[in-house]
Amino acid sequence: MDDSIYLLVKKGDPDQLHKRKFLTKETYTIGRRGTQFQPDIAFSSLYVSRKHAVLQKMGGQYAIADLQSKHGTEVNGVPVHDTPQLLHDGDRICLAKGAVELVFFAEGNELDATREYVIPLNTAPSELPGLAINLERREIRLDGKRLHLTGKDMDLLMLLYGRANQAVSYEEIMVLIWPERLAGTDKSVPDVGRAEINALVYRLRKRLGRYGEKVTTIPRYGYMWETEEGGWQ
Repeated sequence: MDDSIYLLVKKGDPDQLHKRKFLTKETYTIGRRGTQFQPDIAFSSLYVSRKHAVLQKMGGQYAIADLQSKHGTEVNGVPVHDTPQLLHDGDRICLAKGAVELVFFAEGNELDATREYVIPLNTAPSELPGLAINLERREIRLDGKRLHLTGKDMDLLMLLYGRANQAVSYEEIMVLIWPERLAGTDKSVPDVGRAEINALVYRLRKRLGRYGEKVTTIPRYGYMWETEEGGWQ
């Protein structure tokens, strides 16, 4: 199995946001968690059915089918029924009219599969002297002074730091930092150029001063927040 294939949670339970669910088995059930039945990929929304949808490996690709859920399943805005529909890189999966939103990634890049170290989302101070990052409060302090980051500068830092020592692809950055550009379109990835991403990274590095070097470039893939104790596994 190719464990670089995964679902990215865009909307759902707060503790699962921006989390990746790697797909390594033949079949996965998606649904609402309960006492008698626990889906492989579980959410708490009451609008999600107990057995809502199923992911199946078919001929080397994953496909999704709805399990006669009450509020339905959609891929890129199109309803999915009980006939399995093949998924492609960047496809947006919507459960129960938007109660849960997932993005399917299948780039086959081994970078994600070989790196496991993650800083928990509730980590308050960073590991660097002079730099403190609180993800829950979206607060950054540099040498004791609050660093005022707003908008996409802050969003990018939260994304990279929350996934420390894990490469974040260009596509993920596009989807998570510029979601508003998908509104009213049938695209699965926002219309964002590499130059725009690079400019945002440059600006963030400059604002972080001497700690800007922690935002490292992964050639032909994306970016990563790298810590001293992290690195390759």
